[in-house]
Amino acid sequence: MSNRTWSEQPDSDPDELGLLFDTCARVLVKSPDPAKFLDWIADAGPSLAPAIAAQVEPRTGPPGLLFRTMGVAIYNAMPQPDAGFRPLKLPVPGRNEPCLCGSGAKYKRCCGPLAGGLDFSTFNLLRYVLDNVPQKSFRSLPQSRVDPLAVWDSARQWQEEGAADRAVKLLEPWFAGSNVLADKLEPLFDQLMDCYLELGNSRKRERLVATVLERGDTVLRAVALQRRSMMLADQGDVVEAWNVFSQAQRMDPDNPSLVPLELTLLMSQGDIDRVRERAQFWLVRLERMRDPELAELIDFVRAAAEDPQAVMSSVEQAQVPGLEVLGKLVDALSAVEARYVVEDMGEGERLLQPSTALLELEQRWREVYPQIKPALTATQFMNDEMWDEPDEWLDFLSRNPLAWQSFDVIDDLVLAVDALQIMVAGTSVLERLLSHGVALLKANLRSTRPGDGTLSWAWVENRPALRLLAHKAFRALHTPTDGAASDDFIEPAEMLLALNPNDNHGLREPLSLAYLERGRPEKVITLTDRYPDDFCGPALNRILALVNLGRETEAAHELSSAIEQHDVALKMLLAKNPRAPKVSNDFGIAVGGKQEAWLYRMSARHLWEREGGLDWLEKTRKKIRRK
Repeated sequence: MSNRTWSEQPDSDPDELGLLFDTCARVLVKSPDPAKFLDWIADAGPSLAPAIAAQVEPRTGPPGLLFRTMGVAIYNAMPQPDAGFRPLKLPVPGRNEPCLCGSGAKYKRCCGPLAGGLDFSTFNLLRYVLDNVPQKSFRSLPQSRVDPLAVWDSARQWQEEGAADRAVKLLEPWFAGSNVLADKLEPLFDQLMDCYLELGNSRKRERLVATVLERGDTVLRAVALQRRSMMLADQGDVVEAWNVFSQAQRMDPDNPSLVPLELTLLMSQGDIDRVRERAQFWLVRLERMRDPELAELIDFVRAAAEDPQAVMSSVEQAQVPGLEVLGKLVDALSAVEARYVVEDMGEGERLLQPSTALLELEQRWREVYPQIKPALTATQFMNDEMWDEPDEWLDFLSRNPLAWQSFDVIDDLVLAVDALQIMVAGTSVLERLLSHGVALLKANLRSTRPGDGTLSWAWVENRPALRLLAHKAFRALHTPTDGAASDDFIEPAEMLLALNPNDNHGLREPLSLAYLERGRPEKVITLTDRYPDDFCGPALNRILALVNLGRETEAAHELSSAIEQHDVALKMLLAKNPRAPKVSNDFGIAVGGKQEAWLYRMSARHLWEREGGLDWLEKTRKKIRRK
């Protein structure tokens, strides 16, 4: 046998070594007898690991001797169920005693020089043992002498291999019972939370966090609070996420894992300046710790201090690799083309009809893309299953440039990106898709003969194009500039109302508010002329527009009618410090009710206050009511 150390041996095949470990574990689980095990591996080892056997030089003896020596090292490192899942060490022979490998030579002249090199203790051999014991034995592990880090690594490997459910069965017993949970369980807690997330077990995630907060020590409770903060942020409850983050910070203020959480929360709010400021603060503090294990975190914080948006975008794209691919396809888009015919359906109704080639492409698209459209007039849904296996439909897009001229395809992609609910990378791709979709609609409308016909929402064929307009309008509406609705909202909202006068998406109230914000009261009058006897929002906005135009007599006349129909809203608007009404469990908001009145007050009162409109309203209402 060669006297070279194991580290000097040529590299072995990892799969071959894994097969050897797995088979050794299976043998030892059945019988931990070392003599039988060494006899077995000397005989079976060369066929299980032929690449390793081929390394043996003929002059040094048969390969079985090498595998017997390896068997000693494997036995010494393999956790034994009967020993509390700890390894049992074979006694080391004296220098002049017979070698354990069975060669008959003295230990000092045989395997002794190899003893240091043949050390498998750095391998997680517990994983192979757990692969070969019944799952019911997992329940006894927390009371055994097993290494918790080896348990964590085994669960991590299983999850990466697609066996998250098996990893859950391994980890759950560590959090059962009523004992205090110590900080050594932190990696197991994190791994179990990740497995629950992958399996979609949100309730189990919440229960596990609650369990750790109830029974964990200080360190573990702080980790659980961090997880709860992340969960709240994912749910969109940023205010409560910050509250929970503050609790975690008070409990364990020096924990470096708080750093990425704080920066992530700031990024989720889009507060780029604050991200840069806090990253610079933490960078100085982390570098002073001089801890080599913090090197990766320090690199992340340094990058966040230099370019927060780039860091956030890269993090998001790493979470959803297909998003980066889609972004590159969108970057390479060619100009829009008119591929639709606007067909006259009579009575002013028109229908968007795709060309034959485009219709055939859309049929093929539905074969590779899991298409789901939102119900009713919704512009969003929270289904992101299309990102589980996106390669096929992304490949379709790359091979079929005509797909980018389809409203149906662009609508699907907008819904898919929006469902991810991620900030920088997602927002960039989403905005470019929406702009492309609106430009595509304009191009197709320009190519048809002029006319005043509509593209009614009632026709299902028109909905993908109209939904793109509505989605763009609502995104701009909920991304205000300086506290006001932007012109980016006004343009698509006007276009959508012109094409679909039935206003299925309820844009006339926010559009009339946007006109008032921008000092365009005459546009409010024109808009509300088209929708007489309307809900409280447009009706009251019309009155305010008349006041702003100096047409107070007309405003007073319309206020008389509004007092009869919308007096609840008028009272709520004039109240000094009203309480928010309780939200009803009934579907929708009652016309003329307190919830409708409250929502109008929240959106419009500052406009009534801005130019004395509220004072005029209070005085005029009193005069009318005295008559």
